[in-house]
Amino acid sequence: MTAPDIKLSTEEVRSHSRMVDEAAAMCQEAVSGAQYVDMHDEVYGILCSPLFLPIIQPLQDTALTEIRNGADATAHLADLLRTLADNVDITDQAAAQRLGGR
Repeated sequence: MTAPDIKLSTEEVRSHSRMVDEAAAMCQEAVSGAQYVDMHDEVYGILCSPLFLPIIQPLQDTALTEIRNGADATAHLADLLRTLADNVDITDQAAAQRLGGR
């Protein structure tokens, strides 16, 4: 029994990694927005800040952490996709050389 052929376009994987990079940049913008709100308590208003900040602050901290984790994970995924494409190219070239191809 033979293994099935696996065809993977490394250029498409690299193209996808660029799209993931764009998504990571958008996530980073969300982090910046969340950090701004976290640093400027007056965004809730003079009357609401003293009342709601004790309630909102713990949730805000958790949300900021999770948004930051998501942005980091998305950027890391783009790096992994590029590494995958590079490794597939290297492996294919090495296999072709062993089989006498170029």
